[in-house]
Amino acid sequence: MNALDGPWLEADLKALTALPGLSGLRLPKVTSPADVVRVAERAAPTEGGTRAEGGAIPLHALLETALGVEQAFAIASAHPDVRGVSLGETDLRADLGVREDAGLDWSRARVVVAARAARLPPPTQSIHPDIRDLEGLAASCARGRALGFLGRAAIHPRQLPVIERAYLPTPQEIATAEEIVKAAARDPGAQALPDGRFIDTAVVTGAQRTLALARRLN
Repeated sequence: MNALDGPWLEADLKALTALPGLSGLRLPKVTSPADVVRVAERAAPTEGGTRAEGGAIPLHALLETALGVEQAFAIASAHPDVRGVSLGETDLRADLGVREDAGLDWSRARVVVAARAARLPPPTQSIHPDIRDLEGLAASCARGRALGFLGRAAIHPRQLPVIERAYLPTPQEIATAEEIVKAAARDPGAQALPDGRFIDTAVVTGAQRTLALARRLN
């Protein structure tokens, strides 16, 4: 979509909401809850139905400015049709005046916390703009996963294997998760495994999430 405050919003929504099989709308440069609500209200099916399927259109808000990041939770929880929030890092870098990747860590952590607090899925990482820098992409994905992201947007097919390796559970992670879940099934209480690792409800929940992701993606 074009900018939400530009002259093409109505035309964009009219064209897009009529598409069969529309899976959602990515809203650029969202800076306030009002942006999301305005689109949600305009994109809602009319009495006659603006879409072949009818029903709500999932909205995914891109936070690309300092103001958008500051409003992250309010945006994430602004409307039931919001199904995800993520960063648009190219524009955000320009707005913040940062050049190094570490300069975005606070904003990245902020959007992860906002998404989870609003009971949305973990956000996906923004693009890595250099399609030749696969080593840098891998390092950035590892950092993103450590911050709580899940998956990443890509701008070239050669980036996909790197992103998949970074975000798919490894065989060791799957084996560990299976061990934890089995131990919890035998004894639901908090306990220590034979190797000394302590597990409780939170650890088991994380292990179950790992196994669910592995099943879904494999």
